[in-house]
Amino acid sequence: MYHWNIGLSGAVYESLHFFEVVLRNALDAELGAWNSTQPEPTGGLHGADWLTDPSALLHKLTRHGNDIRDATTRAKRATRGRTMPTSHADVLAQMSFGTWRFLLPDKTPARKLLWRNSLMKAFPHTARTGTEVTHDVAGIYQLRNRVAHLEPLLRTGSVHSNYRAMRRVLGEINPLMEQRFVSNQRITAHI
Repeated sequence: MYHWNIGLSGAVYESLHFFEVVLRNALDAELGAWNSTQPEPTGGLHGADWLTDPSALLHKLTRHGNDIRDATTRAKRATRGRTMPTSHADVLAQMSFGTWRFLLPDKTPARKLLWRNSLMKAFPHTARTGTEVTHDVAGIYQLRNRVAHLEPLLRTGSVHSNYRAMRRVLGEINPLMEQRFVSNQRITAHI
């Protein structure tokens, strides 16, 4: 059972990596487009680089900028010694999965607003509500935490359900990403 759990955890972790990168990139594109339309207190508009110039709403929803500051610190540490300055992509790569999960809509009016005005565009192939998408991503986030904390995955029904959720969300972002995910994943070989 121990070796089986190691194999399944490894397969899940690989799939989570792919899933998070696709989700992150889709949300990032929409956040940049939306952020650049948001007014600054001085009368201008914020920039498309929402990680260096977040609107008030994004500042609030990233735990008052703490998520962005932490990711920036990690990015600077990771790029230390490089001749080029730390870029948007460097900081983006350091943002946690939790940030993406908690930007999606729930009962909070601010998250609902961000969904309606921006993030729903990251899922052009969905007919579901933001709450339904959030439910799937929240379950995947919980699975990620179980794998990261080396907890047993004995409840394969849960893993299988989250596998289907990953497929569903990826297909809603881009059906080609879902196809690539399915053709490269190893989860189904273990459950």
